[in-house]
Amino acid sequence: MGLRKIFLIKLFIVIFTLLIFNSGFSQVKKDEIFSFPGIIESIDKNFKFIIVNEARIFISNNTKIIDEKGSILQISDLRPKLQVMLEVLRNPDGFFAKKIVVKTLRKGP
Repeated sequence: MGLRKIFLIKLFIVIFTLLIFNSGFSQVKKDEIFSFPGIIESIDKNFKFIIVNEARIFISNNTKIIDEKGSILQISDLRPKLQVMLEVLRNPDGFFAKKIVVKTLRKGP
């Protein structure tokens, strides 16, 4: 066997291995909606995204922003340090918020 044939076989094995294991490294598949809680760390000045748990979450016109009782809120109601529950869609461009539920702070007796 020539060196060229050996090189091509090894290259094929490496590419095949990467294709098999690459999808296994991701915990969440693309275009899958999932939920997680967090605290808003910061908000873009144009309200295009928020930072929650060190992740940039993009906000669109289709994002529903509500409180725990189901009342509709405006994007301007979002503030840093608010506790939220997010439903996000992950795709190759990042995380896109489908729904943001603002948790109300409960004061003790």
